[in-house]
Amino acid sequence: MTIHAGMTAPIAPVASEATDAPAHVRIVEVSKRLGDFAAVRNISLDIKRGEMLTLLGPSGCGKSTTLRLLAGFYQPTEGEIFLGDTRITMLPPNQRQMTMVFQEYALFPHLRISENVGYGLKRRRLPKAQAEARIAEMLELVGLATSGEKYPHQLSGGQQQRVALARALAVDPEVLLLDEPLSNLDARLRVRLREEIVRLQKVLGKTMVFVTHDQEEALSISDRIAVMKEGRIEQLGTPDEIYFKPRSRYVAEFVGTANFLPVDVLDAGTIRLGSKNLSFAAGRAPGAATLMARPHALKLTEGGSPAAIPELRGVIERKAFHGSTTRLWAKTSFGDVIVDDPNSRGWPIGAQIGIEIDTNQLHVLGADD
Repeated sequence: MTIHAGMTAPIAPVASEATDAPAHVRIVEVSKRLGDFAAVRNISLDIKRGEMLTLLGPSGCGKSTTLRLLAGFYQPTEGEIFLGDTRITMLPPNQRQMTMVFQEYALFPHLRISENVGYGLKRRRLPKAQAEARIAEMLELVGLATSGEKYPHQLSGGQQQRVALARALAVDPEVLLLDEPLSNLDARLRVRLREEIVRLQKVLGKTMVFVTHDQEEALSISDRIAVMKEGRIEQLGTPDEIYFKPRSRYVAEFVGTANFLPVDVLDAGTIRLGSKNLSFAAGRAPGAATLMARPHALKLTEGGSPAAIPELRGVIERKAFHGSTTRLWAKTSFGDVIVDDPNSRGWPIGAQIGIEIDTNQLHVLGADD
């Protein structure tokens, strides 16, 4: 975890609540129409107290609209929203005990950093001494304790976004909403700042709802992920569940790279791929299905290896160096198959290869999923 010089955690970590605790936020059969467009379609979602929940999906899938419904910037066409036991469906944003961090930093350029952080406290008429102490605490928390007298233009993009986080947290909201807060930053800074957001979330024990279209970002920060498609939640689960056990081809393709191969399920634990039978852990009714295998679940072998699947013998057509692995595309009778090879063998383009599959990492989808 990256922690910058001068950054401390003045607040003790808060333990997570039991998983069977009542939901902190509830979305109940909510829909939202924007003109003739159904932006959100009958979604229901319970968000646990103290968890980081990410809404993940492509542009136009409804994730930012859902966040704005939570914030109160939109009111649902149908359905209800609750904070604890309190119905907040029709409450204005300033009465919801939620604050939002936007993609744009939205700092006041004419105000010093300390004034930006204390803006919400001033509007709430917090006594000056208490406000100053809270501002200092928040700037210390985000590693900007010495920057209070500076103006936004004197800070980097990453520092400005940390100021936006400090301003949102200063008013001590029950829920923090983050709408693609890192998308304006370069790749290296995004990684560093998302680690800091996770640190803040764990230190403060805040319930956070994070919106992103970046699957790597979602997998790395979330307690749970809701993958959205066309205004609906396609799958809700932990990062492990979403990545290794997607419920549909859409989820599998959106969250990482995957190979899809036609198979027949013979019985509860056996599939037939080409001319070879393979065991798999999860039961599924007999019939046509689709095998999903992530690139790291495949292993390149010499073309004549008896462990290789006959139909997966082929030729390497291209490759790309990814640091700890090399990604290779091999032409087989099933079409292109992608393999992440951790070895330093250096398979050449045009090499005749076979492919073995780690049966512990197989996931079988229905033929129409």
